[in-house]
Amino acid sequence: MERVEPAVGGIAAWFSIVDGERREAATGERLEVVAPSDGAVFATIPRGRAAEVDAAVAAARTALERGPWAKLSATERGRLLTKLSALVAARAEEIAEIESRDTGKPIGQGRADAVALARYFEFYGGAADKLMGETIPISTGYTALTLREPLGVVASIVPWNYPAQILGRVAGAALAAGNTLVVKPA
Repeated sequence: MERVEPAVGGIAAWFSIVDGERREAATGERLEVVAPSDGAVFATIPRGRAAEVDAAVAAARTALERGPWAKLSATERGRLLTKLSALVAARAEEIAEIESRDTGKPIGQGRADAVALARYFEFYGGAADKLMGETIPISTGYTALTLREPLGVVASIVPWNYPAQILGRVAGAALAAGNTLVVKPA
């Protein structure tokens, strides 16, 4: 999702990002995002349907199979996740405010969640080049070899109560292992 600064009435508009492009829903429909703490609408998001899901999965599949992501080494993926961690940490207060507003949590918990998000990306950035296969001697003259390979496109429906933390856990692990990802907010 990409945020556009609040327009009239202080309501932010968020857009889906698919294949590097900002997207509206094909139907043009939008959902209101309501703050549980006061019932106020504070944002809108595209209301995706099957066509949007199919486009997102197709873009993720292309990135996995022949896009730039497919060409990255584990070390390069780790560096990108570590860089993402730093970017999240630099915007932690903004993320905390959005997390707090979206979930109805106190701002202190939103801050803890923003820090956790950055830490997950940092952790998986460090783990990316340590996901290796194994060689197992089975008997004289025979060795079994295991390789760790990406599974494919990972889908994540992030829950409403800990969206930042769950996003960090799922996206960090999936991306570190070389998978691509489609994420749907609660």
